[in-house]
Order: sequence, then structure tokens, then C-alpha cells
Amino acid sequence: MIYYFSGLGNTKYVAGKIAEAVGEDKFFIPDIDPLKQYFRGKSLGFLFPIYSWGVPGIVIDFIHSLPETFIQEVKSNKLPVWMVCTCGDETGNAPEMLEKCLLERDLSLNGAWSVIMPNTYVLLPGFDVDSSVVEKRKLENSERAVQDIAEKIKNGIWEWKLHRGSMPYLRTKIVYPLFKKWGISAKKWHHSSACVKCGKCVKSCPVKNIALESNGPVWGDNCLSCLACYHNCPYHAVEYGGITKKKGQYVCPLK
Repeated sequence: MIYYFSGLGNTKYVAGKIAEAVGEDKFFIPDIDPLKQYFRGKSLGFLFPIYSWGVPGIVIDFIHSLPETFIQEVKSNKLPVWMVCTCGDETGNAPEMLEKCLLERDLSLNGAWSVIMPNTYVLLPGFDVDSSVVEKRKLENSERAVQDIAEKIKNGIWEWKLHRGSMPYLRTKIVYPLFKKWGISAKKWHHSSACVKCGKCVKSCPVKNIALESNGPVWGDNCLSCLACYHNCPYHAVEYGGITKKKGQYVCPLK
């Protein structure tokens, strides 16, 4: 079984390719009730994008919420548990973060991989999308990386192969908690006068946190800071304070 979270489509693409290659069913975490899950499959995989050198909270919460009967099925059959994360450049110690969560459910993490994808984070000074040249190169390389990972999962070859970057422990230990406290908020999201009320931002939100009202989109309190609303707006009318006015956008071309 494969459970995945994806805001912009990169991880969705990876999950689909791996699921097809290894013969596992895949499930989009925001769309399912963890309490109603029962295990079926040959292994248990979690796929997610890296958020500020950490694991998205929605993934951690999902694992914590899985019923004990589900966990016991995995344990009693000694099934491998693995993860694949997508990242713009680095993972930090996000795999250890997921491993800690799994250990709290008495599960071990057998394999961990990362796949480099185009940068999408634009909410801080100095952060922007990649150039078209870099984006194209990353997407081309990602296809080969995903094929290699799928082959290893299929053949039960477990390893930890990750793009950790510099100071991974400090980035995950210090930066990620700050991101969770100050970087995940709907308060600064708004629409500019360029908004035509097309509703694309509403449809793109994976957790249905945006409502389209008479004056335009309104953000609720359940924002994950996945940036799907921002990147998918065809008029660049979705803004985060004033910091995104001159930033680029990324629309995943992978299907």
C-alpha cells in the first residue's frame, strides 16, 4: 500500500509511477479516513514533499491516526516499510523525523529515498522557482531516479539514499519547528485586483481550505503552506503579503 501527500503534483507523479511499477494501490492522504484503513499489499510506503527540511504535518498526523489493527497487520507479516520524498535540493533529517513517528507506532523504516524536483517555495526572501533550464534538467533526472527506486522496492533492496544537504540535523531540528510555528498560516494569503474569480485556487487546494465568495477567494485556518493556490493561479493573482509579487510560478508538467 502507498499513502502519499502532494500539493503541486510532483509527489503525486512519483507515487503513481512507483505504484504502477511495484503493483501497489495508492491513496491520497487528504481524501481518506485513517481510522477506516485496513492493510492490503506487499509493503507499506509513504510519499511526501519536503517542507522546510521536515515532513508535512498531515503525514505525521495520518500515521499517528492509523488503527492498531492496521499496524499489527504490518508487524505480524513482517512487511517492509519505506518512504520516498521529493525535494527542491535537500531533505535534511526528514527521514529520521518519519522514522521517529513510525517507531512510536512500533514500526521500522526499511528504506528511504529522495527525488530532486523543481524548487517551488517562494514565501521567504531569496527563495524562488528554478530557471527553466534547471527545472527541465531536474524533471529529466527525476524520471531515471524514480525508475531506479521502483526497481529496488520491487526487488526488496532496502537502502537510505538521500540528498541531505549541509547541516541536516540543525536544519530539521531548528528551522523546521520555526517553519511550523511561523511559516504555515493563511493570514497573509489574499487575492489581487488581477483575480477573475475563476476558482482555480479553490480546486487546487488539497485540503479544501479555500472558499470562493462574492469578492473572491477566502482562506480558512487549515493551510498547509503547500502553495498549490499560488502556483496554479493562471493570473498570478494569489499573493502572500507582498513577497510573492515578483516571484515565479511552477505548474507540474508530469502526468
